[in-house]
Amino acid sequence: MANSVEINSGPHQHQPIRPWSSLLIRDYRLLWLASVLSSLAGQIRNVSTLYQVYDISGSAFKLGLTGFLETLPFIIFGLFAGAVVQIVPNLALGILTLAGITQVWHIYALGLLGAFVEVFNWPARAALIPRLVPQNLLMNAMVVNTMILQTSFLVGPAIGGFLIDRGGLATAYFASTLLFVPAAIAIVSVRTSGKIEGARRRVNLKSIVEGIEFIWIQRIILSLFLLDFAVVLVGFYRPILPIFAADVFKTGASGLGLLYAAPSAGSLLGTTALLMAGDVNRKGVLVIIAALFFAGGLAFLGISQWFGMAVVAVLILGFADSISVAIRRTVVQLLAPDGMLGRAASLITVFAQTTNGLGALLAGIAAQYMGAPNALLLGSALCFIMILGICVAIPQLWRYRS
Repeated sequence: MANSVEINSGPHQHQPIRPWSSLLIRDYRLLWLASVLSSLAGQIRNVSTLYQVYDISGSAFKLGLTGFLETLPFIIFGLFAGAVVQIVPNLALGILTLAGITQVWHIYALGLLGAFVEVFNWPARAALIPRLVPQNLLMNAMVVNTMILQTSFLVGPAIGGFLIDRGGLATAYFASTLLFVPAAIAIVSVRTSGKIEGARRRVNLKSIVEGIEFIWIQRIILSLFLLDFAVVLVGFYRPILPIFAADVFKTGASGLGLLYAAPSAGSLLGTTALLMAGDVNRKGVLVIIAALFFAGGLAFLGISQWFGMAVVAVLILGFADSISVAIRRTVVQLLAPDGMLGRAASLITVFAQTTNGLGALLAGIAAQYMGAPNALLLGSALCFIMILGICVAIPQLWRYRS
């Protein structure tokens, strides 16, 4: 760990912290570059697979099933993450598409494989960050890492839609594959070891049960989990966006890419608003208001008559969701003791991915039988009812201050 010690005691320790300070460190800069390229590649593949599933099948249910399968590995393995590299699913989908033999089950299988790889990929990189930067730059590095995700979610789908329209699905798949090559080179060029110093905490069934018991007892955290579960379960709109692009507004792949990028633009705006607001004392009130705005955004998307209205609607959805996520993670950091923090944070990830998967499946089923706009209107109404029910059942959330 010579390199790690050198970094933590080097000149960066005493320099003033600027927005780009962590990027001045070589190994973190390489990790950052790999994360940018990998995230962009993943987003291009995601928009391509959803577009292709709906293009092949015309089935809203199969769209929902695609979203469910892509979250399944997070549900199963989300508490046991390590590090692997991804390239095979993108390349295989490109070859199958170029050959003209792609079937929906190919996309399901390779999407499941890609998601399985990602469940180990991102947590491993996040765990490596503290080994690459000094402690005084850790928050700076974590914020930069979060911005990577938000920016890739904004730019990646738009690039994917453009590539599909201009060069076809095979071009989009091969482009995403090529992005992994410099990403892999950057990763293997990192000199600092990612090995954890000291004893490794064992992750077993007992530790997971203890984490669940803690969340059940801590009513504020429980109410935040339930609120997220209720809103996302009946309001997970992303898997059915291809229906709006193809059938409602007839905008093609470029329009689909814009619809997928807009929530990330909203997320960036929401994150910026929170940074400007500073520390909000009434966090419980704010998260409830954000959930209400999310429910309203679903209805707005459902009644949208023009493509521009739909873009604004999904932007609102991204804005509200980013505030809810930020508050939920902050409250867990505030209320969870050190011995429980890691398990609580892991359960947040698993819980969110489980809800996303179930929400995707329900959205696909509802859109299949009542149409995408009506499915969102129903989801919006159920969101409002569930938010009210949670506020009545756990009134501590509304009164919570920090």
